[in-house]
Amino acid sequence: MISRLGNSQKRGLARVLLAVAVGLVFSITALPVWLANAARQDTLDALHERLLRYELIAARDGELLPQYRALKQAQMSAGNYLKSNTVAVAGAELQRMTKAVATVNGAQVVSTQILPAANEDGFARIALKVRLRGELPTILRSFYDMETDDVFMFLDSISLRESNIRRRPGQLELHLMDAEFELVAYMPEIS
Repeated sequence: MISRLGNSQKRGLARVLLAVAVGLVFSITALPVWLANAARQDTLDALHERLLRYELIAARDGELLPQYRALKQAQMSAGNYLKSNTVAVAGAELQRMTKAVATVNGAQVVSTQILPAANEDGFARIALKVRLRGELPTILRSFYDMETDDVFMFLDSISLRESNIRRRPGQLELHLMDAEFELVAYMPEIS
């Protein structure tokens, strides 16, 4: 069939076959490379956009960092929170404050137990389970002093009952009471 074609037709057919062969070789070799390069370029463009966005955020953060540190320092020195740097030390600080208030008022701290800390809106919640013994007026004064102290402390789950310990005969007939409660204070979260 090709032998019946003229020279110009044979040249045209050769050109078509050459174009098909070149197209086939191109699609097998160069096209995948070109497509992979285009996908890589899209990824690079996306990463470049992200880098520019991060640089903008970093520049803005550099301007705001001194303000953040000043606010953090003001929060730490406000005096209304526990001043400790760790939760364990804050628990010990709260125990010390509880004992000091109870001693001043004539009550006795029978036991304290540090409860697990929790995070609440940027603050660490430090809680103690406290058992206090004393006469009712001394316990009430202790409660009042705890809740009106410079450090924000809150009493929760209070239970009062008469103590099994009796006073010696001849003393004023005020019975000793046992008070159990949770004492909660806060410290700024360390970031």
